[in-house]
Amino acid sequence: MKRKRVISSLLVMALLSGLTSGCGSKPAEGGAGQPAGTEGIAAGDYDGTIKLPLTDEPVTLKIWLTADANFFTILDDYNKSEFFQEMEKRTGVHIEFEVPPSGEETTAYNLMISSGELPDMICMPTLYPDGMDAAIDDGYYLDLTPYLDTYLYNYNQVRQSDPGFMKDSVTDSGRVAYIGILNTEPQGPWVGMQIRQDWLDELGLETPVTYDDLENVLTQFKEKKGCYAPLALSANGNYAFGEMAAGFGTTGDFINKDGTVVAGFATDEWRAYLTKMHDWYTKGLIDPDFMTNSAFFVDTELATTEQSGVWYSMYTMASLYEASVPGMVVKALPGPKLNKDDTTHIRIPDTYMAAGGLAISADSEHKELAMQWMDYLFTEEGAALANYGIEGKTFNYAEDGSIEYTDEIMNNSEGLTITQALITKALVPSQIPSHYDWTRELVVVAEKDIESYDIWAADDHLDDWVMPTGLSLTREENVEFASSYTDIQTYVKEASNQFISGVLDVSGADWDEYIKTLEGMNLARCVELKQAGLDRYLER
Repeated sequence: MKRKRVISSLLVMALLSGLTSGCGSKPAEGGAGQPAGTEGIAAGDYDGTIKLPLTDEPVTLKIWLTADANFFTILDDYNKSEFFQEMEKRTGVHIEFEVPPSGEETTAYNLMISSGELPDMICMPTLYPDGMDAAIDDGYYLDLTPYLDTYLYNYNQVRQSDPGFMKDSVTDSGRVAYIGILNTEPQGPWVGMQIRQDWLDELGLETPVTYDDLENVLTQFKEKKGCYAPLALSANGNYAFGEMAAGFGTTGDFINKDGTVVAGFATDEWRAYLTKMHDWYTKGLIDPDFMTNSAFFVDTELATTEQSGVWYSMYTMASLYEASVPGMVVKALPGPKLNKDDTTHIRIPDTYMAAGGLAISADSEHKELAMQWMDYLFTEEGAALANYGIEGKTFNYAEDGSIEYTDEIMNNSEGLTITQALITKALVPSQIPSHYDWTRELVVVAEKDIESYDIWAADDHLDDWVMPTGLSLTREENVEFASSYTDIQTYVKEASNQFISGVLDVSGADWDEYIKTLEGMNLARCVELKQAGLDRYLER
């Protein structure tokens, strides 16, 4: 995998979270709808040069931004971040933050929308329940499309540099509703299965490739290592991105098989997968308490108390587990396959446009200034500030153009870890958009853990059946879909767990009743609605 080289004198292993959310004076105005400082330049000749500061007098913009847990364990106000302080110094724009209580973001967002009083900028814009076109049509979000060649020139240049950006950054009607977080390079799968490599070596076992291989390994872990939960499964009877069932060509969600939407949880392949898991459950190879494991990752205690040998976690966690258990060696493990030479098609997809983004309020008195403020973060200078902090203070460029962090990041005198230093001196990730170099996090990750990306994204483990993250439904489709699918999700999870545990017989009439029940819950209509959304997405 191609990666930007980050040079440092110290390699530290740590977990990076979040991988891991106005009033004032009138700004200076440009001519003919162009940014300030571009007067006299024909629109087609504008090259995106941003004149700083952005305003003749200080201006305050309000932004609705969720709380980053790591940041708020160090500082209690985003304006104490060196990044936002430097942005204010460069642009002349002061940011007033509206931060909802942690865990109450959706409720706070809905209250904000219902009040009709929106700040100038809104992060997490996709919380709007009726879709992005509706958010524009309802008068909440500014349609950014007319400004892509002026106030959002630099953002648009990056957006146009990749077909994936272009497809995921527009609505079904072709409008740009919010500014997205555009990665400088795609991020591969950052989460997947992991295995105790030291146990494999001790027992003389090869890395398992097929389900049969894995069953043998789990049996050895149970019998010779005394594992209570050889395989730590998640509460959905699978894993978050479907890796465990991918070898059967399905998952417990909708999949996109060459442009056709399939309800993976209502297929013969899902039945075969559940049959396999039930067999393992009866043999004591699966955590008997898996149904209560609602966490995205494995229960850390299962790994650190050596009660499990195969689990699901983020690539940065491997070295943390090892630090807790002397002699432990954790290795990334691709999802199992039915046959050694098979190719799977379901895993966490390569990410070009990261989750998150920022919309501009249609009622903002300073919408042009807000767009310019955001556009700066897609210039080379602004992106460097967002990704690495202040040149000469937190980083320098090496002769080959790579980044060298200073002691301000690597050996912080305030006692901050590298992760803490980065999120307080540069931009907190997955929040405000920028041309984001996600590889900056690799400075705190052991080289062997970085290899997880390549293992999980091997040539025979593809992501081409995963539903596009940019797919959307219309307002009417959303209402109809949600009225049925919420109950379907709950039922599928409960029934799948019961098939695995044996409460329901996956080989007999219970399966027929399961399918009949799904049909009665309007599953066919849900598939039609998803198909309509996928068709529109593919036509963008």
